[in-house]
Amino acid sequence: MNNNLILIDGGMGQELIHRSKVKPDGLWSARVMLDNYDLVVDLHKDFIKAGAEAITLNSYSVTPQKLKRYNLEELFIPLQKSAIKAAIEAKKSSSFETDIKIIGCLPPLVMSYKTDIGLDKDEAKDTYKKIIDIQEPHVDIFLCETVCSIEEAHIAIETALATDRKVWLSFCVKEEDGALLRSGEYLEDALKEFDNSKIDSFLINCAPPEAIQSSIKVMKNFSKPFGALPNAFVTVNDLDIHNDVSILKKRSDLDIDKFVGKMLSYIKNNASIVGGCCEVGPKYIEALKNKIFNK
Repeated sequence: MNNNLILIDGGMGQELIHRSKVKPDGLWSARVMLDNYDLVVDLHKDFIKAGAEAITLNSYSVTPQKLKRYNLEELFIPLQKSAIKAAIEAKKSSSFETDIKIIGCLPPLVMSYKTDIGLDKDEAKDTYKKIIDIQEPHVDIFLCETVCSIEEAHIAIETALATDRKVWLSFCVKEEDGALLRSGEYLEDALKEFDNSKIDSFLINCAPPEAIQSSIKVMKNFSKPFGALPNAFVTVNDLDIHNDVSILKKRSDLDIDKFVGKMLSYIKNNASIVGGCCEVGPKYIEALKNKIFNK
């Protein structure tokens, strides 16, 4: 693989749900980590075996705000530490241990895919600081992911940029138009806002590959490295505070070959960070790795 291209892992949450056979709820993968920690380690290992050069902490749903809905706020620190331990354990088991990077996870704090951050700005900044303080000693990169508005981006990156870790800013775009954030703001305006910042790379995550095709056309006009982590959901538009991920369905028309084809088209357009999001498992990453190596 060329030195400019980074292949990272796919989605943890949905894959853990499939492997655990536990009925999903709003805590996504955190509950699996409570009930079946070894599944998390094994999935990290499988992504590394598939060719991922970086793995992301399984802490997307581990925020005080999400845990509070289930009266589990006291598990915030233990679950964060458990996610870190699982990633380190998987990394140590790899023969490529020294080369595997660990990505810290800075997710939406209340609800994914929504324009409104759902809480007071100061509380949000304080929460991100708590997450960063726990993760920073153990991670190489901070990923601010599924960011749906420019305001959310500013809040999510503020403390991360004060660390000496690389910071990747990953926006979530509309399924119908990858040139627009889910807030309705233009992706181009969002990238302009941060193009002169200390952000290391721009990404798009948890959107359909077809929408990301439009995003790539926008991102390639900016100076920073960029990449894409598409999902394989039919749609996320119906998800809200009153339901959970069990309503989300995997696409039947996006097989591994089609996924790989889309990713290769991004790479041809100079994307340098590639991987997957929800419903993109290790087999997708392995197929992508094999195709890249064979080219």
